[in-house]
Parts: sequence; C-alpha cells; structure tokens
Amino acid sequence: MTSPSHASDRGGGDGDSVENQSPELRKDPVTNRWVIFSPARAKRPTDFKSKSPQNPNPKPSSCPFCIGREQECAPELFRVPDHDPNWKLRVIENLYPALSRNLETQSTQPETGTSRTIVGFGFHDVVIESPVHSIQLSDIDPVGIGDVLIAYKKRINQIAQHDSINYIQVSIIHRSQCSSSISVNLYIV
Repeated sequence: MTSPSHASDRGGGDGDSVENQSPELRKDPVTNRWVIFSPARAKRPTDFKSKSPQNPNPKPSSCPFCIGREQECAPELFRVPDHDPNWKLRVIENLYPALSRNLETQSTQPETGTSRTIVGFGFHDVVIESPVHSIQLSDIDPVGIGDVLIAYKKRINQIAQHDSINYIQVSIIHRSQCSSSISVNLYIV
C-alpha cells in the first residue's frame, strides 16, 4: 500500500496533487478494516482554524447554512417542509465529500479478491437540523426530532436504491461550521 506521502505518484502519473486524486477505500492488512482515504478533503477551508469559534453566534448573514443563503451551499437534496423558504431542516450534498458520487468511476474498477484498494464511491451528505445556530438536537421539540429522524430515513431509503451501496452509516458530529452549531454528516458507503 502506498503511503500518503507518496500518493501523488499514483493515479495515472499525470502529476495530480494529492488533493485532486479520487477518494479510495483502503483495507488495512493488519486489522482487516476498510478506511476512507480522501485527499480532496484537504481543500476544506476550516482545517486549520481554531476548534472553538470566537463568536459562536455571529451575524446570521455570514453563514451559508442560514435561511436566505441557501445558494451558497452545496446542492440541496431536499428540505422540510418541501419548497418552503422558511425551512425547518435541509439535507444537502457535502461541499467537501469524503467519497465520490461518480458511479462511472466506481463501475469501471476491476474487482479482485486480493485488492486492498478500491475507488471510494458513495455519498457524504449534510443534514442541517435547524436554521438557528444555538439550537442542538436535544433542544428540538419531539415533533421536530421526529422530522429529523424522518429526514434521515428518507435519505437512507434514497441511497439504498443504489445497487452499489452495501453499507450506510449516520454519524452525528456537532461542530461549528460557518458558525452553525450543528452539522450532521451522513457518511454512506
């Protein structure tokens, strides 16, 4: 297995930087576990910012996750309620996905029983559970939590329609992203 420091030597030899390489699933021969290797995630603008925001509730106009700034986000998959500008939650594609949605890349890769590296095909979405920065899932009323769970189920069902999907994982990660107090990532492989 090629080490990350030598990964730019792989991928067709066209001199692509690590950040431009396609994601891969790599199997660790010692632990026998698969891990996602996604060089493009290095492009994320917040990788080297402080983990605690200086102002956890800045002006809503500065955050692309706020109502009225949807055009600044990655493509929207759906919202609750549908087509309502005063949404309660949104599901969007991740702007810096760990996996590639390109099924053509996935389907052209030869399968071998001894392969320890395969193309990282899958979905990596973001659920914005609330347009209000200070709200966390535990603060949402029972009906709102039900809406969140229904949104998870809806997206999982959409992704499960792909024959190439063998595993779906919902990871809830609370962090400050563009000043939003909640970002929930759906990692789906």
